[in-house]
Amino acid sequence: MLGAGTLAFIMKDSEAARAFIEWLKTPIAHEIWMAQTGFVTPLKSVNTDLYGSDALRKQGEILANATTFRFDGSDLMPGAVGAGSFWTGMVDFVGGKSAQEVADAIQASWPK
Repeated sequence: MLGAGTLAFIMKDSEAARAFIEWLKTPIAHEIWMAQTGFVTPLKSVNTDLYGSDALRKQGEILANATTFRFDGSDLMPGAVGAGSFWTGMVDFVGGKSAQEVADAIQASWPK
């Protein structure tokens, strides 16, 4: 499984912040997002019937049953590349641009 992730962390320690992080670990927190669409979870204790679409349900099943998870390379790139030219390039590639054209544009966008 290749993907990205959402991180939650405490910037200012408090009882409320710790309680919120604990709540994020519960199935209901995941199920609320699952029902809104655009969110899949590896948490096995969720009710998968609550996914917002059949496609998301299938993606959630694949994620939950994966034996390996790796972040994609864009997570290690500078933001302007990983969330900018690389993302745009992948969309352009899927849209029909050649791999060479896309790779050249991404390479040219790297900070000097």
